Amino acid sequence: MLLKQSYDVIVVGAGPAGATVAYELAKRGIGVLVLEKEKLPRYKCCAGGVTGKAAKLLDFDISEVVEDVIYELSFTFNLGSPYLGQHSQPLIYTVMRDVFDYFLVERAQQLGAVLIDGQKVTQIQVSDDWVEVSTADNIFRSRLVVGADGAYSVVARELGMGRSIEYLVGIESEIVVPEEELAKWKSRVHIDLGCIPGGYAWVFPKRNHLSIGAGCLVSKARHLNRRHQKFLNSLSMGNYTIARSSSHLIPTCTKGRLVWQDKALLLGDAAGLTDPLTGEGIHNAIQSAQLAAPVIENSLLEGKVGLQDYQQIVERKIMSELRIARTLSRNFVRFPRLAFGMFNQSDGVWRAISNLTLGEIDYAAVKGKAGGFKGILNRLLRF
Repeated sequence: MLLKQSYDVIVVGAGPAGATVAYELAKRGIGVLVLEKEKLPRYKCCAGGVTGKAAKLLDFDISEVVEDVIYELSFTFNLGSPYLGQHSQPLIYTVMRDVFDYFLVERAQQLGAVLIDGQKVTQIQVSDDWVEVSTADNIFRSRLVVGADGAYSVVARELGMGRSIEYLVGIESEIVVPEEELAKWKSRVHIDLGCIPGGYAWVFPKRNHLSIGAGCLVSKARHLNRRHQKFLNSLSMGNYTIARSSSHLIPTCTKGRLVWQDKALLLGDAAGLTDPLTGEGIHNAIQSAQLAAPVIENSLLEGKVGLQDYQQIVERKIMSELRIARTLSRNFVRFPRLAFGMFNQSDGVWRAISNLTLGEIDYAAVKGKAGGFKGILNRLLRF
């Protein structure tokens, strides 16, 4: 093996979390290496929705990689009549993850971050002075290591940080449809509740095709492929071609999740920071990276490891929200018909969804306005 030069920080994984933390660290003049197991750009199974609140976190424009700008969300229950919510501001920007992730990595490289792709990490060893990260071809050294390597995080596995995680499962198909059919979905995301027990199905429009998928709890996934096909057929798209189809696990942490240890910390999906209600992970991937960067900088400047501050700030800003989202998810999974019916009961439900998507309120505010979880449940039962 060839021992490469040392870096201040090694980031494992070049998704939104890894690319963002590399960008933030390079901006601070910190020597950072990003290791990515795939050759970039690479396809990623994902609906590809960057919410308005996620886009606002970034200090640069993403319009050059946006496929469509979403102003409308339509909802159905079990493939029935839709409820249509509209907003004057962009709610979601749809992207292809291979293009979007590479775009973020390039921003980090422009500031001095080093990317080596096609390097699958096989082992991580922590000593008093160094972290050694091994691949099939090389050994890299750093003072700290960041795990941003998704649901199957090798950093979490190697360092024994993989506990307190629950999984959702998603299946995604890239669907090529006639131009007149594609035009019908322009600027609109569609979500169906009820046709997927324990989850939901979706349509996300892209520039030249539709991303159509379904996701649910792992415990409900036995017939997910068949139900995904049923949802596809229900859309009456005429002749269509499945250009690509794949599935993936979506990790979401439970209470007590450890996101740091000694000289390592975890971001995004590797930390299980996916929203358990929506299955959306890009916002918390970016946010966790931005929360981690100043903690890492302070740790390096002080000459000693002090990453426990990252645990505290993630628990305060992200995990507290995930706990509320998990409880909301359990109620809506149990009562999808009632959850959908609340749209017609009050415009306040749509306002809450749109404001959440834009980042103008958070789950804690929704819970407070509704009178807590008891108030939310009472509204469901009253309907």
